[in-house]
Amino acid sequence: MAVVSIDLASRRYRDIGIAILKGSVKSADVQLVLPEKHGLRGTPEVEKLLDFCTELAEEAGANLILIDGPQGWRASRSPIDYMRLCERCTRTPGKTDVPEIVKPASWTRMVRFSVALFDRLDKEGWPRFSHQSPPDRSAVESFPTHAWRSLGCTPLPGRDRSVENLREGCKKLSDLFGITWARFPTHDEIQAVVAGIGGLMLQESGPSGCRIHGSEPFCESGTWREGFILSPKWPAHKPPHRWALGGPTLDSSCVCDNREAQNTAKPLD
Repeated sequence: MAVVSIDLASRRYRDIGIAILKGSVKSADVQLVLPEKHGLRGTPEVEKLLDFCTELAEEAGANLILIDGPQGWRASRSPIDYMRLCERCTRTPGKTDVPEIVKPASWTRMVRFSVALFDRLDKEGWPRFSHQSPPDRSAVESFPTHAWRSLGCTPLPGRDRSVENLREGCKKLSDLFGITWARFPTHDEIQAVVAGIGGLMLQESGPSGCRIHGSEPFCESGTWREGFILSPKWPAHKPPHRWALGGPTLDSSCVCDNREAQNTAKPLD
């Protein structure tokens, strides 16, 4: 099994973190990819990043590409205001409303770039992940901050990128998932890795083996709306603790988790 996970940025290639994860949830090798070493410098372009990521996936034998960025806009008839369901469930700081309305407005460039990348991946045979008809390969949205929370870990600070925090994050992931690091990661790369673990879980155990938040992606008025955010679960091969319970333990505001918890949560011995 293999996945390509991307911690996306729209202003500089050097701010994009890319990780290729191979193996299983119990033992995974991580390859960290620096865009600059492959000639990608300056401001990211959708077509160049598309070609680069799909080439990495083909070479790695990956059938899943994870992207930390919005895949679409809010459905016009959604009962939730100002954001998509998946954003409400995972508490993303940025919110995508109906097309071209973004909160905060400073995030508009990033949203446009991310949605455009998902659109191009779709045209190249990497459709958005869907429960209705899972394809042989797909692209799925991720959110590393929620991935950390789903594992019972404190998310990495966005601004404090100290070596100590990165080393602690690496140790946590190595202890939980037997990760072998090719080298010490940057902040953006370890964010790509923690999100990518959810992709390995999806490959290994299907949708029930990971956390999937949101609703089916669909087209409305020529633009893609809603979609799912994928996160890892506490690993089944590790002794359970309080984070292995259902949704309310993780996030009482998440409608996906609350629905799941009604059917799955039970006391631990």
